[in-house]
Amino acid sequence: MRVLVLSTDWNAFNETSAVAKRLRMQARTVERMDVLVPHGPLQLVQISGNASVRGFGLGRVLGSLRTIAAGWRLQRPDVVSAQDPFLTGLIAWIIAGMRGSKLHLQVHTDLFDPYFGGLSLGNRLKVLLARFLLSRADSVRVVSKRIADSLTARGINVPVTVLPVFVDLENLKKAEPLDKRGRYPNFKKIVLVVARLEKEKNVAASIRAFAEIAKADAAAGLVVIGSGSERVPLENLAKELSIADKVVFEGAQDPFPFYKVVDLFLLTSSYEGFGMVLVEALAAGCPVVSYDVGLAKEAGAIIAKPEDLPRVAVAVLSEGKRGKLTLNFPNEAEYRELWYADISLSASGVEARSGEKKSDTRPTVGYVGQGFIGKNYADELEGRGYTVVRYALEEPYRNNKEKIKECDIVFIAVPTPTTPTGFSSHIVEEAVGFVGDGKVAVIKSTMLPGMTEKIQKMYPKKVVMHSPEFLREATAAYDAAHPDRNIIGICTDTPEVNALGQKVISILPPAPFELVCSAVEAEFIKYAGNNWLYVKVVYINILYDFVQKLGGNYEHVRDAFAADPRMGRSHLDPIHQSGHGGPAGRGAGGHCFIKDFAAFRSMYEKSFPEDTKGIDVLKGLEQKNVQLLRDSGKDLDLLEGVYGSQSE
Repeated sequence: MRVLVLSTDWNAFNETSAVAKRLRMQARTVERMDVLVPHGPLQLVQISGNASVRGFGLGRVLGSLRTIAAGWRLQRPDVVSAQDPFLTGLIAWIIAGMRGSKLHLQVHTDLFDPYFGGLSLGNRLKVLLARFLLSRADSVRVVSKRIADSLTARGINVPVTVLPVFVDLENLKKAEPLDKRGRYPNFKKIVLVVARLEKEKNVAASIRAFAEIAKADAAAGLVVIGSGSERVPLENLAKELSIADKVVFEGAQDPFPFYKVVDLFLLTSSYEGFGMVLVEALAAGCPVVSYDVGLAKEAGAIIAKPEDLPRVAVAVLSEGKRGKLTLNFPNEAEYRELWYADISLSASGVEARSGEKKSDTRPTVGYVGQGFIGKNYADELEGRGYTVVRYALEEPYRNNKEKIKECDIVFIAVPTPTTPTGFSSHIVEEAVGFVGDGKVAVIKSTMLPGMTEKIQKMYPKKVVMHSPEFLREATAAYDAAHPDRNIIGICTDTPEVNALGQKVISILPPAPFELVCSAVEAEFIKYAGNNWLYVKVVYINILYDFVQKLGGNYEHVRDAFAADPRMGRSHLDPIHQSGHGGPAGRGAGGHCFIKDFAAFRSMYEKSFPEDTKGIDVLKGLEQKNVQLLRDSGKDLDLLEGVYGSQSE
C-alpha cells in the first residue's frame, strides 16, 4: 500500500524529533509513504528508505498549489491522509479526487466545541469546511472518543477510528525526577501547569484558581512550563493577585522530571483535541484536576467546573491523592499495527456503519434521589450507555415516579438524617415503595446495621440490597467512575439473590475489590470507613495542638507520618475545608462524618449499655469533635441539624 500524508508539522523535517520517529514507525508498515508539508520549509528530507518529507516554502496559496502539483506527479497513492480537515484536508480531497485515491482525514482538535468556533471568523469557516470534507472522506481517525461522539452527533456518517496520539511512556518512565527541594525550597507542595502560553490554553484560569488554593495552603507554589505570547500578561496577573512570589515561570522545557515530583497538575484549556500533557502527568502518577476538555475524563483526570476547580484542587492536595492513567496506551509496536489497520480501513472501502444498532439487553436502571450522590452515579451510568430513569422532587425529574416501577434495578440515594431524636430511615422506606414488585432496590444511602433487612421484610415482593457509597463531595464524579470498592449487601443468602447481587455489580464500573456479602456487613463497611476517618481527624487535631505546644513544626511531623505506608496522607491536615465547600476549619465535618458518628455511637450505647468504657471513648471523641467544629466556626449548620441548637 502506498500512502501520501499531508502534514502541518515542521518537526517532520527534524530527523531526531518525535514526529519524524513516528513517521518512520508508520512507514515500516507500508510499501511507500510520502509526506508533503504544504506550508513547510523548501526542502526534501529522506527520513527512511521508503519515506520522505517535502516542503514548499511559498506561503499558503502557492504552497498549496505546488502540493497539489506534487501529488499529481507522485506514483498514484492508494490513500491520501490529511492531518486536519481544514485547508490541508481540502488539498488532500483535491489530490484524492484527481488520482482516484481514498481520502483519510485526521481530527486532532475538538472542532465542534463552541469555544473553537467562537474564537474567530476563520475558525467558523474552518468548521464549515470540515463538515464538507468529513462527510466525503472514506474514513476518519480521531484522537478521542469525545471527538468521535461529536462527529456522530452531527450526522457525519463515515467509519471513524479512535486512535490516541502516540505517547512515549517508556521515555517518561526513564526520566529522572526533579530535585524539588533544591529547586523550590519555599514550596511544600507544587502545583504544575504545562501549556503553550496562548489564549486558548487559558492559563490565566489556572493562576486565578491557584490564588484561591494558596489561601487554603500557604506553603503551595505554582510552576508554569511553557512559552508564548501570553507570558507577560500572565506574569502581571500573578502580581495583581499578590501571588508573584508563589508562581514560577520556567519557560518551555522537558516536563517529564516535573511530573514525577509535583503534587497536582492543573489543566484549564478552553478546549483540547487530545491533551497529551495530562496523559503524561497521569502516567507519572501525578493527580490531574481539569476542565472537561479533550481526553481528560477518559484518561482519568478529576473533572471540575471552573467555579469548583479551586475547591476540588484543595481537596486533592489535602488528601495527597496520586493520579492514575485509566486508558491503555499502545506501545510502539502496537501503535504501528493500529495505525496500519486504520489506514487500511480507507483503502478497503468499508461502508459506513454508524447507522447500525446492536441489540441492547442491559437492564433499565432507575435512580431515586438526585443529590450529589444520586446525580453523579446516574451520570456515570448514562455515560456508559445505560438507560437511566431519574426520580426526585426537583424538576425535571418529579414526573418520573411511575416510570421507576418499570426499571429492572433501582438505586436509592436519599437522605438518612440523624437528628436530636435519632437516626431516621423513613425517606428510604418510602422510596423503596416506588420500586416495582419483582424488581431490585439497591439502597445507596447510609443505613444503620440491620435497617436494610428491616426494609426487606416491609417489602417481601421486592429484592432489597444495600450498596454503600464512597463518594467524596469534592471529587464525586471521578469517584463514581473510578471506584476502589464495589460492595453489594443482600438480605437472603440464596443462589437467586446472589445472582442478582452479581448482576448489580456487573453494571457498575470495575473496582479492584468487589464483594457480595450480607446487608448487615455492607452497612458496617460504610460506618467502619467513615468513623475511622472521623477518629483520625480528631486525633490529628489533638496531635497538632500537642506539637505546637512544645514548639515543634507540625508539617515535619505530618510529612514523616504520611511517609509510613500504613498511615496514608489523607486527613492529616488539621485545618481544612469540608467537601461541600463550606468555610475551612478544624474537626471532622461534612454531611457524613457528623451524623454517621452520632448514629453509630448511639447504636453502640444501646447495644452494649454495660460497656461504659467503650461508650466513654466514643462520647469523648464526639465531644472533642463538636468542640473543634464550634471553636473554628466550621459546619455549624450541619452540627445543629444533628445535635440541635445546644450542640455541646
